[in-house]
Amino acid sequence: MMTPDEVSSGGLPPARKPCQNLDRSICSRTRACAVRTEVFVKVVIISDIHGNLSALEALPEKDFDQLWCIGDLVDYGPCPHEVVRWVKRTATITVRGNHDHAAGLSVDPQCSPPYKHLAAETLRYTQTICTEEDLRFLRNLEIQLETNVDATRFYLVHATPTDPLFGYCPENSDRWENQVEWAGSDVLVVGHTHTPFIRHVGETIVVNPGSLGQPKTGRPLACYAVWADGHLSLKEYEYPIENTIRQIRTMPITEEDQDALIVVLKTGFLPAGTSA
Repeated sequence: MMTPDEVSSGGLPPARKPCQNLDRSICSRTRACAVRTEVFVKVVIISDIHGNLSALEALPEKDFDQLWCIGDLVDYGPCPHEVVRWVKRTATITVRGNHDHAAGLSVDPQCSPPYKHLAAETLRYTQTICTEEDLRFLRNLEIQLETNVDATRFYLVHATPTDPLFGYCPENSDRWENQVEWAGSDVLVVGHTHTPFIRHVGETIVVNPGSLGQPKTGRPLACYAVWADGHLSLKEYEYPIENTIRQIRTMPITEEDQDALIVVLKTGFLPAGTSA
């Protein structure tokens, strides 16, 4: 297992007035600069697991204060029940994704057209494999949450603050200005797009940890983020993907659909000619 690669990192924007601390690491806000505390808080942030238990169990972070899950525990992957159980046991905070919403309430996850067929087929599988307790957990998850870590305010939502389950907002979208204004936080934490990024929008950081279970980076590496002592980092790691592939081959869906799921798992993209 490789050591997690630090893909990119970000700290909160500098305070309007220079910080007089001897420690020059970036502080959360001016009010946090008066006294340097010795409290070190580490938060692991994961999202879009999609039933990929092998990727989840290989998460290299074992020593942390909190773990946040930004939704989409289920669908597409072979182990939704086990993933729900792991998240219930381990996560400090979990918000609902569109696939969790669909599984828990038996509604359309509103995926993009190329993924509608796979989403529908694996939703049926998810609802068969998950227990009623699992489905109740998914439908009762909060859609968005606010929390503080020391003096830093975080807003957690699967998609966007204005469209919490279904809004699609990639890294370079100019709509982030409206989204951070709506959230009113120091850090806005989102998922949904399966692509990791850290972006500064005014005085707010927007962070997407990417997908742990079905990354769309062009690399078959599980993605996540870490908040540690006022700084954000994006990380990725190898996991036993062949285990997940073998489990996909046991799913009661067509071989064509199994093939498509495996291609997405390896490349982040559907094979050419895949129908909706």
